[in-house]
Amino acid sequence: MASYNRTRHAEELLGKNASQPPSFSVHLHPEHWTLNNVSTKFLYNTQISCLLDDIRAHRIPVDFLDLFDAVKVPFYDGCMIVELLDYRPQQRNKEAAPDKPERTRVVLHPNGETLFADICALNRKNGNKWTDRDALEVEARVLLATSPPLCLAPDPHLTRVANHVLRVSTPTVPNSLKRKAASIDPEEDEIEKARRTKIMQFMTPRPGRTHNQNYKILDAIQRSRQPRDNNKPPTPSKQNRPVTPKMFSNGSTHTSATQTPSPT
Repeated sequence: MASYNRTRHAEELLGKNASQPPSFSVHLHPEHWTLNNVSTKFLYNTQISCLLDDIRAHRIPVDFLDLFDAVKVPFYDGCMIVELLDYRPQQRNKEAAPDKPERTRVVLHPNGETLFADICALNRKNGNKWTDRDALEVEARVLLATSPPLCLAPDPHLTRVANHVLRVSTPTVPNSLKRKAASIDPEEDEIEKARRTKIMQFMTPRPGRTHNQNYKILDAIQRSRQPRDNNKPPTPSKQNRPVTPKMFSNGSTHTSATQTPSPT
């Protein structure tokens, strides 16, 4: 049952590797963030900031697996340990940054997408000689070694207990590591809120104020169509249509329209 407890597994992994270096570290500053405390600075609205979303979701970033493999990033029991150093002020109205950053460690877990990327990487290392059957065999062995033991007991109560433990012990998604737009410019945030409130209150009935219906738009459309109707050429009537004779099988003719008798 211990394998179904994700929180306990993460705590045990962090405790066992407390003296080991993290896989990588992220330094969060008020205006930017850095990776492993290098000189390169990244803004919070860039594409590479998707790494922060993966850390927030406790999953291994699959888009950076090739980079991690190239620089020999350490893995611990198939997971990654990321160290977060937050230099941002905890309170919104506090301007000064803290002297010491808030240091925390989180565990990033693999998923099906990272497993597929690992199999593709192993296939490339072996010269792309694997067949689909070989890839399925490798995937089966990896899942057998990393997945928790299956609960094959026919008792439904035991299955409910295992599912409940897994659901309750799964770490909740923390707050976003990215800087919110409200902290960038509070004045613009207030203007945006006022604009949205005005849009939501549009056509809302107000007490003591009556709404008089008018059809000015319909009248304008009708007036714009009147000149077009007057300029249309008159359509020929049925009496002015030409008479076309029709031939019968006996050779006699018959007109398709009756002629108007001429006045005598």
